[in-house]
Amino acid sequence: MVADRPRLPPGGASPRARLRWLLIVVGLMALLTAGWPLLNSVVADKQQVAAGASLRVGPSGPDSASVRVGPGWTMRPAESDPRQGYLLRRGAVTVSIGYLTLTGTYRAAGIWSGLQRVFRVSNPGVRLASPAAVISGQGRAGLSASATGPRTVGNVTAFVGPSGTYAIQIVVLAPRNAKPVAAAAALLLIRALRFPAVPR
Repeated sequence: MVADRPRLPPGGASPRARLRWLLIVVGLMALLTAGWPLLNSVVADKQQVAAGASLRVGPSGPDSASVRVGPGWTMRPAESDPRQGYLLRRGAVTVSIGYLTLTGTYRAAGIWSGLQRVFRVSNPGVRLASPAAVISGQGRAGLSASATGPRTVGNVTAFVGPSGTYAIQIVVLAPRNAKPVAAAAALLLIRALRFPAVPR
């Protein structure tokens, strides 16, 4: 005669089953605890920019500029600050609009050499061509150069503000197969850049 197995109380579970459920609950809690903030940061760091929105760059007043953006752009809020600049994205194209304070040798004549050094450090492997003159939609003169890397193309443009104490830099980068899109985005942003009127 075979001895009867011990019966579990009604609604009870074996120690092995209870351990399995405990591990599942702990695993879900760990996933939510670690994964939710990460997911939240990814979602929160992508903000749609309204079509036609004007983004002010730099401190308010005469030492600033604005750029009107078209439809389809998103902003990275964690990497954007109206006083220093913005990081925007549209499809495969990434745009950085930066405010630069010019002092000493970096004023006007020396600005491009300074920009080249900064660009090389932040974008290793991407080379800048010799700069050429460019005109903003407001009629202000600036310098612009194409950027080329093994997998990246784009454009870097800089305009010195009316006071000569600051500059606005626009960096457009995209994968090589998106070259026409990157060029069009750079041209539109150059035309959309506006500086405050110079008091007479």
